[in-house]
Parts: sequence; structure tokens; C-alpha cells
Amino acid sequence: MNKIISFFKESSSLKLIAISIGIAVLSYFIEKPLPSIFLGLRLFAFVLFVYAVIRFRK
Repeated sequence: MNKIISFFKESSSLKLIAISIGIAVLSYFIEKPLPSIFLGLRLFAFVLFVYAVIRFRK
């Protein structure tokens, strides 16, 4: 768990934005068969994108 937290703290905001866009694009492929996982991935991508934008502005 510490490795995951340190990854988000140490990586650049552009890298986090790219990861969030990648998650959002991949979530479209599972929209029909697994709608709950689709919504979870979209929510995670949105939160990651907002976190990256806030870090970018500082």
C-alpha cells in the first residue's frame, strides 16, 4: 500500500493525467457487460484527473 501511495505522491501531474485518460478510455470497452465496474473506473479516473490538476497548479 505504501508503494501505491508513494507512486501517486512522486509521479508528475502529466503522467497522472495520462493514466487517468487511459483508464477512462479502457472503461468504455467494459461499459455494456459490467456497468458497475465501468462507473467505478470512470469515478477513479475523474478523481485522479482532479488530483493531477490540483498538483499541477501548485
